[in-house]
Amino acid sequence: MSLTLTKKNLPEKMSVVDKDYREKCWLHRDDYWECLDTNKEEKEKCLKFRQLFETSCPPTWVTHFDQKREYDIFKRQLALGQVETDKLKSIKQQPTP
Repeated sequence: MSLTLTKKNLPEKMSVVDKDYREKCWLHRDDYWECLDTNKEEKEKCLKFRQLFETSCPPTWVTHFDQKREYDIFKRQLALGQVETDKLKSIKQQPTP
């Protein structure tokens, strides 16, 4: 059985995803993130890893993991004092949902 998710074999409800699918998704996510770390966030150098990540994970998970990575990078930069003051001001001015 292929572990690559496609529109044909995606479960209708993603609340229950097989353990093998989850592990493969996480593996490809980690490989993609490692490539980004190694290549200083140059996404063009990691296209192969991105494609594997996107085909191995449900689309909602890809979106979630992308947002999580951005937030984790922001938190790390904030802790190190590397976030520009203008960026912080714009975040504080955004309305909360």
